[in-house]
Amino acid sequence: MKKTTFIETISQQSGELPARCLGCLKCTAGCPIYPWMDYGPTRVIRLIQLGQKERLLTSSAIWLCVGCETCAARCPMKIDMARIMDALREMALKECYEAKEPNILLFHNLFLNSVKKRGRVFEAEFLGWYKIKSGEFFKDMKLGLEMFKRGKMPLWPSRIKAKGEVREMFKKEIARR
Repeated sequence: MKKTTFIETISQQSGELPARCLGCLKCTAGCPIYPWMDYGPTRVIRLIQLGQKERLLTSSAIWLCVGCETCAARCPMKIDMARIMDALREMALKECYEAKEPNILLFHNLFLNSVKKRGRVFEAEFLGWYKIKSGEFFKDMKLGLEMFKRGKMPLWPSRIKAKGEVREMFKKEIARR
């Protein structure tokens, strides 16, 4: 029986084809988070192609990607990097790789729990829990106040119509694993 390669596994889990990447760097050039990542989107694809599983699963790049889809919009081959990053994060969690960024797993889990509970993230509640559980009470306080003053941090959650559908997505994903 043939062993599945890393690139084949990522292709299966993400539904994307990293082998199609041209290495044009358009995704990396447009990534708003790239300056803080250890590997930009193009490099992540290249490391997948080279079978550098452990290097990627212990990187900060997979956890810092915010899934904004800028890379996918710019890609001439229509590769959706957010889906690839999701597959890498799930693989890292499943195989118990330690995240490079402090508290990133806490952030990730609280974010997903907020979406699961309300159908979308409720920033004030989510960040409140993060501050309590991480112990980083005053870090970014000035930024948070500025966001609140500009109406970017509502005190009450907005309602969505498809909350039940979002919960079903979570149930299906849990059942799939």
